[in-house]
Order: sequence, then structure tokens, then C-alpha cells
Amino acid sequence: MQMTSTKYYNTIAKEYDNHYNNGPFWNIYNEVTWHYLKNYLPKDKENSLILDAGGGTGIWSIRIAKEGYNVILTDISNGMLDIARQKIKNENLESKINIINADITNLNAFKNENFELSLAEGDPVSYCSNPQKAIAELSRVTKANGHITVSVDNKLHWASKFIKLGEIEKADEVLEKEISHMQTGVGNETYPAHMFTIEKLSDLFMQNKIEPVKSVGKPVFITPSDDLEDETVFNNSLALEIKYSSLPSVVGAGGHIALIGKKIK
Repeated sequence: MQMTSTKYYNTIAKEYDNHYNNGPFWNIYNEVTWHYLKNYLPKDKENSLILDAGGGTGIWSIRIAKEGYNVILTDISNGMLDIARQKIKNENLESKINIINADITNLNAFKNENFELSLAEGDPVSYCSNPQKAIAELSRVTKANGHITVSVDNKLHWASKFIKLGEIEKADEVLEKEISHMQTGVGNETYPAHMFTIEKLSDLFMQNKIEPVKSVGKPVFITPSDDLEDETVFNNSLALEIKYSSLPSVVGAGGHIALIGKKIK
């Protein structure tokens, strides 16, 4: 049985942060994300507007707003946005973050060239209905010379994972098809997932007037099963991820791929 991504995220909204934004593995993942993301924040905090598209429970909206920026957080899942709304209230950031229910493939709520920075972290482009439309919309609403960051599931990582499990047919599906189907963890249901190589994602950027400027694998060395509880192990692992995860020869080893681009005039 296939579940839509919207239904899936509504189902897991209350547990999402505990699963994806908690624990040493995800802490390293998030710190690597912040390491590159903060370098593309606009210099003018007061007059800049940032889009967090498919931003779910608001992890990046909140972190960016704490830096003094104004953010618009969108997501297609009302369940995820309900969690974000409560977190934003708890942080007293209602004046800095505006929440709008919107599909990343249809950002008609926003005019052309509206944002200095647009981000799609947490893989919303992988789980939307049409990645090409999503990238096109992110480009449309971003100002010329503004930046766009997109994180997606890495096709090579998932194929390798299935091969190690002896599930060759699933590995072949991931490698050969535009859409694969992943287990939700809810009964026997699956949801559609678009997976990418860095080359494919770069092509989508260029087709939509976005010049790729940096790619990052997230993470490239550690896995969720690694013991990272020791503070020294954690800090050393984080340092290695930050140092090497953007090397072109290493990016493809990441469980996720992040690509940062600049909107061409």
C-alpha cells in the first residue's frame, strides 16, 4: 500500500524531531548543515527575507530567526507546521517567522524574486510530487544573485545500502528509476521517493538558472549505528565531516547530498 508523503508526515509529526533531530548522529548532520548554510545568510539581517520551503517542524527557521533574520516557513503537512508553531511560540519568535501551508512545487503565494535566500533542507525535493517543479519554483522566488540550498536523498547511498542487505532488486530500482518506493515504518505502507546523484541535481539547478557553487555530503563517514556518545569521538567525527564532506571526491559517499547554488541574473 502506498502512502502520500503528506499523510506520512502528518502521521509522524509528533515524533519527527525525536527521530531526525535528536541524538549524536543527527546532531552531527545538523551541525554540518549549519556549517555551510550560515555562510550564505544575507549580510543585511533587517531587510532580508528567507524562505524555508518544506521546513517541517521549523528547525532551520528557528535557528536562522535566532540570528536576527525574518523567515517564511512553508510545508505541505499541517501536522508538521503545528509542531513548528508551538516551538516558535516557545522561543518567542512569532514576530520573526511567518508560517504558510504550501506545496514546494507550487509557491504561488510568493511573487517572483522575493527572497534573498531559499532553502529546502530535510529533503522536501526528494519527497515532493515533482522535483523539477520544486527547483523551478525555488529559482523563481529567489532574487538574482541570491542563493538556494537543496538537500536530497543520495541515490548511490541507498543503492549501496540495499546491496549490503542482499536486496539487489531494490538497489536496481533505486539506480534505474526516477521514483523509488521506501518503507514508511507504518505497517506495510510505502511512500514515493525521488533520489539523486550530484550530477542530476546539478543539471536541475542549471536548467533553472541556478549556478552550483558548493556541494556537500551529509554525512560521509558516520552512520546512525556508530557509537558517538563519547564527547571526544563526537567532536572528532564532527571535525572530520566538516573538513572533508565538501570534497568533490567525497560528496557522493554521503547519505544525503546538499547543493548550494546562486541564482543567475
